This record gives sequence, structure tokens and C-alpha cells, in this order.
Amino acid sequence: MPQRITLQPLPVRIVELVPAYEGYLFFLLDDGRIVIVNPDSLKIVLIINA
Repeated sequence: MPQRITLQPLPVRIVELVPAYEGYLFFLLDDGRIVIVNPDSLKIVLIINA
């Protein structure tokens, strides 16, 4: 994960839809895609087209 990326807590709405992602982080790509990141390993687990 590049250090210039700022990770944010995953929005509550996404956690409501997928409870397994509670505590996960995310960032947005320039094209609007949402990238979900495992907070322990900092590995990308899912990219959502918005």
C-alpha cells in the first residue's frame, strides 16, 4: 500500500450490507472506484465500481 494513500474507516452503510467488513478501511481512486482494505494486512480485498 503506497504511503501517500489516506485510509478511512469504511462507511456504516457498506458495513450494514456486508457485516464481515466491519473495521475495514477504504480509499477512493481518481475514477470513483472504492478500494476496501484489510486493516491488519493492509491488503486490498475488494474494488467496487461506483
